[in-house]
Amino acid sequence: MPQRELTTTAYLTLGLLASRDWSAYQLAEQLGRGVDKLWPRADRQRYNTLKRLLVDGLVTSRVEQSGRRGRTVYSITDAGRGVLAEWLTAEASPPALEFEGMIRVLISDQGTIDDLRRNLETMRDQAVTHRALFARYADYISETGGTFPERRHLFALSNTFMIGHYDHIIAWVDWALGEIAHWPDPMSPAADQEQVRSMLAAGRAAWRASQAEDVQPEAARPLHQMQPDPV
Repeated sequence: MPQRELTTTAYLTLGLLASRDWSAYQLAEQLGRGVDKLWPRADRQRYNTLKRLLVDGLVTSRVEQSGRRGRTVYSITDAGRGVLAEWLTAEASPPALEFEGMIRVLISDQGTIDDLRRNLETMRDQAVTHRALFARYADYISETGGTFPERRHLFALSNTFMIGHYDHIIAWVDWALGEIAHWPDPMSPAADQEQVRSMLAAGRAAWRASQAEDVQPEAARPLHQMQPDPV
């Protein structure tokens, strides 16, 4: 067992190695095929992660000749499979979004309306590009089974989520561009309470729905939500 708590990047690396042996370069290739969009820090941490997994005895390494040069290939150990299986039984951490474009939206009152509009259009262009990447993967997996045919059903779940994620960004940007179409600048619309309330209508509806669920009569709740009577 590792002496220190492993990172999600470490578990991701073990998960890739659980399927087959890889060199560090091959692992980087796999991370660049969409996984980095789900877990951006994986690429930044991959070399230190492999070193740590080696020290903890969760992977082994060997040198194989590739042309005139040798390459280090990594394999998962039984201990590595054990900690990976144990991690999969634990509750996942809540999702965290790393989204520079949205940070720019939040503080765009310090720039111009053209800055805000350009940022939104960039967000849309990026989402279209990334959606095309996952659409290509969907076609590739459908036609060939992909690099991990034994996991294609799991990749299908994730791929559909990512397509929907980028669809949501694209739809949101189109909505946002419509909302700011007549703004003279990014500051003065704060005084337009009617538009602000209209823009927040979906959020208020979600809040009311969540409150209604909290006070839902016990008899009307789904069976999996019912609490047992105290003994």
